[in-house]
Amino acid sequence: MSSKIDWIAVDWGTSNLRLWAMDADGEILARGESDLGLNKITDGGFEAVLHGLIADWLPDGITPGRTLPVVVCGMAGARQGWCEAPYARLPAQPATLAAGAVKPALQQAGLDVHILPGLCQIDDPDVMRGEETQLVGFMAAQPDFAGWVCLPGTHSKWARIANGTITGFRTYMSGEVFGVLSQQSILRHSMQGADDAAAFETAIRHVADKPGDFLHCLFGIRAGGLVSPDGGKAGAAMLSGYVIGSEIADIVARLDKGESIALIGDGKLAARYRQALQVHDFDAAIIDAEAATLGGLRRAHAVLTNQ
Repeated sequence: MSSKIDWIAVDWGTSNLRLWAMDADGEILARGESDLGLNKITDGGFEAVLHGLIADWLPDGITPGRTLPVVVCGMAGARQGWCEAPYARLPAQPATLAAGAVKPALQQAGLDVHILPGLCQIDDPDVMRGEETQLVGFMAAQPDFAGWVCLPGTHSKWARIANGTITGFRTYMSGEVFGVLSQQSILRHSMQGADDAAAFETAIRHVADKPGDFLHCLFGIRAGGLVSPDGGKAGAAMLSGYVIGSEIADIVARLDKGESIALIGDGKLAARYRQALQVHDFDAAIIDAEAATLGGLRRAHAVLTNQ
């Protein structure tokens, strides 16, 4: 198989990384993954980790004058990562993002590594690393999209796209806030009924109608468990609805006429965001996260190799 590999795509995150061996047409030949994310690598061991993970994909010997391109997005380009790739600034287009790639110094021959930059916003300060590559993949698949794209997560990202350009973005600490409140606050005693869809939607509607009630609603979860006839059996769903609902209500209020909303993600969290958006009458299709990441890495590879 090594003779068919044209380049390698890598998404290097904080907790884990994913790798794909790609042929000349951008098709996947093999996949790999590891829990050796940024947080587990010490003493500059990125190159050794990469070589260890792709060893079976490499030819037995090095062809003189030829190196195998490797395109990396994510936290490998952070200040604490392999080699810092300075943030690109808004407005950002796919070609300008790829042009900001950096090449780390390598100890071994055979690879030509490019680490893509993250994206920063100066007014209303914000940053992202990795999500911008997914946004590029999304734009490649939907070039006419205009509106906001959501990437749910611990720190959910919402990016505004128009005319093939990322014009702004906002980060919401919704996942982290939910984790802290559900595990370390008084609300930890009320975390039942996580899958109660009706309670989740009720909470979404409440914060949409009365956004100023958010902090009061939080204590209501605890109080409901003490005084309600049903014992407050849907506390987890309500907390999720209040937190996610506040995030989505803020974005909906920022929509311009004719703009759309899209989701990049997978699993239960993306489905929950879609359910919340349906309360606001948006039926947002869920774009597969891996497909978006690979789409962005393919675009970057094409720019870097002048294809």
